[in-house]
Amino acid sequence: GFWRFPDALPQGLTAAHWLRALPALSGPVATTALIAIGATLIALALTLAALENEQRTGRQPAQGRLLSALTLLYLPLIVPQIAFLFGLVVVMESLGTRPTHALVIFGHLLFVLPYVFLSLAESYRRFDPRWSQLALSLGTSRNAAFWRVRLPMLLAPMLTAAAVGLAVSIGQYLPTLLLGAGRVPTVTTEAVSLAAGGNRRVIGVWAMVQASLPLVGFVIAVGLPRLLWRNRRDMRGSP
Repeated sequence: GFWRFPDALPQGLTAAHWLRALPALSGPVATTALIAIGATLIALALTLAALENEQRTGRQPAQGRLLSALTLLYLPLIVPQIAFLFGLVVVMESLGTRPTHALVIFGHLLFVLPYVFLSLAESYRRFDPRWSQLALSLGTSRNAAFWRVRLPMLLAPMLTAAAVGLAVSIGQYLPTLLLGAGRVPTVTTEAVSLAAGGNRRVIGVWAMVQASLPLVGFVIAVGLPRLLWRNRRDMRGSP
């Protein structure tokens, strides 16, 4: 309810603002979840493929070609976002690409992928190779050792990297606005639009929803390994 300065608490509590906002929240929340999950899953798959290839070929991050690839990977984080996105929009317009959810997912992927890679690379590189060697000595293939040994043991850092990717995607405003041409409403774009208004209660509802979505990802990242590996203490965290 009304909250006058300098009162420590508002004069009353009501759910009316949430009830009024719920019908308008459903669409942007679903779109936000679709884009964030899509971009994060693609980023996680690309990161795992790159790191596994790095392990199998024995290349070090400081070597020439790999260092150049990492430089390109981090380019969206180095170049100012507005300049980077302006060039990307020009390229997409010249190709005749229409604003769709897939195009927005691609735009988010450019910013999500570096964070997912940074979050997972250290744990993946520090993984004890003797576990995979033990699996190979028992007659399993490299691919089977990857799926049945490495990935289960790296579940906690993978979920943490995914939670970081979700948080980055949910917070993307300019890629959604420019690549979606304003036709792909998400919680972030709607919250920024409402911030220019004067209804602080409605703004507060949307801000709380925007803050809660990344929190869900981190809760899953912390809770799921503890639930799955409740009888395996050393597998609950990053190896």
